[in-house]
Parts: sequence; C-alpha cells; structure tokens
Amino acid sequence: MQEAFQHCLDFFQHIHPLKPASIEALLPCFSLKNFSKKEFLVKQGQVSDELNFVYSGSVREFFEDTDANETNTWFGLENSVAISTYSFFSQKPSLTNIQALEDVQAVVLKHSDLHKLFDQFHDIERLGRLIVEQYLVQIEEMKIMLQTLSARERYEYMIKHKPEFIQRIPLKYLASFLGIQLETLSRVRNHK
Repeated sequence: MQEAFQHCLDFFQHIHPLKPASIEALLPCFSLKNFSKKEFLVKQGQVSDELNFVYSGSVREFFEDTDANETNTWFGLENSVAISTYSFFSQKPSLTNIQALEDVQAVVLKHSDLHKLFDQFHDIERLGRLIVEQYLVQIEEMKIMLQTLSARERYEYMIKHKPEFIQRIPLKYLASFLGIQLETLSRVRNHK
C-alpha cells in the first residue's frame, strides 16, 4: 500500500475506527494526485467532484469578486481535507477556488465513490459526519475570531492557535484571511 494511502487511512482511523471490510472497500477508491505550486485543485465556477486529503504541501481557498480582488477564506496544510464544501456536497459550480501554495500531494476520493461507501458502510458514513463536525467547529471558531477581535488580537490568535499558518502562508494571503490590509499586518508583526 502506498505510504500516502496508509497515512490518510491512519488519519481517518484516529477520528473513527473503520472495520476491515470498510478499509478493503475504501482503499481501491483512493488515487494519488500531484499539484504544482499555484495549480488549482478546484476553480470557481466549476463543479468539484473530488475530495482531496492533503498528504504534503499547503493550499488556500479564496474567491474573486467582480473586480478580481481575492479574499482568502481558508488554508489547509498536511492532514487537511481540501474541498469546495458547497460545490462538492451540492454538485453545483464552486463559489471558491482552491489553489496549491506549495507543491501538493493529495489522496483523492471521487464524490460518487464516497457516496457509494456512505450507503454501504455505516462506519465510513460516521467518519464523514465526524469530519464535517470538526470542520464546522473550526469554521465557527474562525468566524467569531474574525468578527470580534482587533487586528492585533487576530494575529495573536493565529500565533497561539495556528502557528503553522504564520510560518507557511504568505503574508498577503494571511492578511486577506484576517480581514486586514497587508500594511496593517506588517505593523502588527513589527510591534511584537
């Protein structure tokens, strides 16, 4: 078994143990994809039919407004599930882009395969629900942080709770995610 597949499986098993029959059904559905830095995993306006488990590298999720201004909404590093949530689950055109910030190696699972597995294996369906629950908790935490904290407090929050973002995400993308101007973020960082 490929190391990336085993790693993904171990990650999933840590969230919820899977029965041998479920593992046997899941593994043939995995494929491995490589994305170069700046390559898109998902493009705004296209339907996303793949779940990407980031084995190595980093990605960002962002959208472009009508003036082509980018707003970053999420970052994923190793052990992240990178999907356009809206598009993947509704099978409608994506509202966001997901782009590699570094070279990325991802374990990929097709939408149709995932739903067949959900229908056949209760433990895989439960694993999916638990992953979605974790994601929703993170989203709410970030939403509250972004709405209630000052620019300095947002940056300090990231240092404390997401130091890997500070180390690996380019500042212009981090500033956009935090909802502050790059110059403001630079000032906040220099006053630490």
